[in-house]
Amino acid sequence: MKNDLKCLYCGKKANNREHVPSKALLEKPYPNNLITIPACQICNNSFSLDEEYFLNVLATLSESGPLVTRTEPGGKIYKSRERNSALYKRLLNSIVEGEDGRTYFKPENDRLKRVIEKYAFGIYYNKYEKHAPLNLFKCVGFYPFQAEETRPSEIVLLTHSEKFKLKKWTHIQENVFSYIVVRDWRRSNKLTMIFHVHNTAWCVIQIPYPTSNKWNNRNIEGQFKIFD
Repeated sequence: MKNDLKCLYCGKKANNREHVPSKALLEKPYPNNLITIPACQICNNSFSLDEEYFLNVLATLSESGPLVTRTEPGGKIYKSRERNSALYKRLLNSIVEGEDGRTYFKPENDRLKRVIEKYAFGIYYNKYEKHAPLNLFKCVGFYPFQAEETRPSEIVLLTHSEKFKLKKWTHIQENVFSYIVVRDWRRSNKLTMIFHVHNTAWCVIQIPYPTSNKWNNRNIEGQFKIFD
């Protein structure tokens, strides 16, 4: 790592390379050339608990074999829930009964959004070699679709051409984490990034245009904040 690189979150000297998405979300063997961004240890660690929560929510919702295996006795998620009883309790408290008598899973949306926006921020930096403030990345949807389809039809349409052919996704790890950037006709052709995660959920994020000259390329001096 070059000594002059700055942490993308706080602008201080970077002493770490952070994986985007987190390696904990991916499956072994890991792909070559995983995305990394410069970060300081403090900012990197500040997301750890939320990333663990995000992974546990996915595993709770998922019917994907790799994630289900992790929740079984001896699996990594099973062990993490044993170690962190508070986390497991929070997940249990997210299971609520609706007025219709059905059982629903209501996760802590702010924690999910924080992780999703962080991943979009890092992928954007890697893809365009530019960075914009983290607060310009707005997660506007988290749609599980395995147990019950929740993806709105207009979001699905964004990923298809006018002839309804599927647009090209970028696979960081196929069937585990893929993303696509599309022009969103619902928002006057502004850019939207969509994640496909563990064949379990789509995450939808509004992102800034990379052509803006407002943001300095590869060099920041602390103007970015982790939170709004």
